[in-house]
Amino acid sequence: MLNQLLHSIEVYLRHTPQGEFLRTAMWGWPIFESLHFLGMSLLLGTVGVFDLRLLGFARRIPIAALHRLIPIGISGFVINMVTGICFISATPDQYLFNKAFYWKVTFITIAGINVMIFYARTFRRLLEAPPDSPPPPGARLAGGVSLLAWIGVMSAGRLLTFFRP
Repeated sequence: MLNQLLHSIEVYLRHTPQGEFLRTAMWGWPIFESLHFLGMSLLLGTVGVFDLRLLGFARRIPIAALHRLIPIGISGFVINMVTGICFISATPDQYLFNKAFYWKVTFITIAGINVMIFYARTFRRLLEAPPDSPPPPGARLAGGVSLLAWIGVMSAGRLLTFFRP
């Protein structure tokens, strides 16, 4: 039943305009790969530094100052979501039936849940703390989970090409 559903989704995605474009345009895939790499660089370059600060590194840099970079990371995530959806549309069989893809989605989900919990429970207290004080345990946990989740996303993304169905 699940395989039948996945095959139906595969057929649908294969005939989307973005899928056709990436399969047929000579420079489509390389340009989108470059954009995907740029998006991950923006995401990890900002969110990763913020996470390291949450873990207690570079305490002289105020949390609020680093937090102003987060919109850059969010724009990188959006770039990655758009290009990633286009990749899936171009070769859905390489993603829908690939265990590495499911791991990548799992790590993205963990990162998303982690950031929601962080902003709902920890962020406000973190901003109220004295500038040089060590981050509270909840902030350290959020930073560690975030870094591990994004490393997992990158690792699983890299493994996609090695575990082709």
